[in-house]
Amino acid sequence: MKNKLSLLFLLIIFCVGFGFKWYFTNLDVEYSVWLLKPTTIWVEQITGLTFDFIQNEGYICSQILPITIIDKSCSGLNFWLMAFLLGAFTLHKKVSDFWRFFYLFIAVFGLAWLVTIIANTGRIVISIKILPLLTDYIEYSKSHLLLGIFIYITMLILYYLGLNFFSNWKSKIKN
Repeated sequence: MKNKLSLLFLLIIFCVGFGFKWYFTNLDVEYSVWLLKPTTIWVEQITGLTFDFIQNEGYICSQILPITIIDKSCSGLNFWLMAFLLGAFTLHKKVSDFWRFFYLFIAVFGLAWLVTIIANTGRIVISIKILPLLTDYIEYSKSHLLLGIFIYITMLILYYLGLNFFSNWKSKIKN
């Protein structure tokens, strides 16, 4: 029974994750606000800059040059999907009944969202504060891409290690 629930959990998580990917990929920036708004708030708090939402564009800051735009491509939907699926894969063996299934689903969804906000905030803050200093050495667009890869891979590794640690924590205490 536990294996069937575990497989059902994975199937539902994959369907929800890919449903989000399919649904949000074809929509305007307004539908990415669930990821963009919290990221923008954190970026504003850390940098002291102000971003204004402009429909069909995203969050725009004209206080610095070049003008900074946090748009749909900055939402981190692909990263959220990877974190969501990674969380489900790491925790699926913990599903033993309907309520645990429900709680783990909510936990995986929420943790993936939080990790995405943290990763995007870090990437955007570093892009605003540090990358302009490197433009003499590397093109801004290339450094922005490399920074995104580095931050996302690092955050996924840390997220996995944290999930793995906490999912095994109870069994380590008993031993």
